[in-house]
Amino acid sequence: MARQKGIIKLKGTIGDITFYKTQDGHLAREKGGINASRIKNDPAFQRTRENGSEFGRAGKAGKVLRTALRGLLLNSADGRIVSRLTQAMVKVIQADTVSVRGLRNIIDGEAELLIGFEFNIRGKLGTSMFAPYNGAIDRASGDI
Repeated sequence: MARQKGIIKLKGTIGDITFYKTQDGHLAREKGGINASRIKNDPAFQRTRENGSEFGRAGKAGKVLRTALRGLLLNSADGRIVSRLTQAMVKVIQADTVSVRGLRNIIDGEAELLIGFEFNIRGKLGTSMFAPYNGAIDRASGDI
């Protein structure tokens, strides 16, 4: 990924190069990729479709968890919570040994992998809360 170091900060597209700004600074990338209809239909992209399906499922599961904890996360979550939680949910889905690849899900995965997940990477709970606490997941009752 290209980084802009000059004084001219561009935003938008020129030719096949797109300029944009993130919290990491001003970046540029070249337009590219494969036709979407080819990914949807070509047998060579079956694994890509399976991965995309599971990634989408992980994103939705992360959204459900963030929505459930929205009141608590308003002033405590960092700017990269979505990507970090999605990454953790993908690992939970990949731990599902019951379902076939592409259909794996959170319920059959290992939700215990979320134990210790920090909603703010810069302000970890253990460094600000000194009262003893114990996290537990009870699959039978559905309690966390």
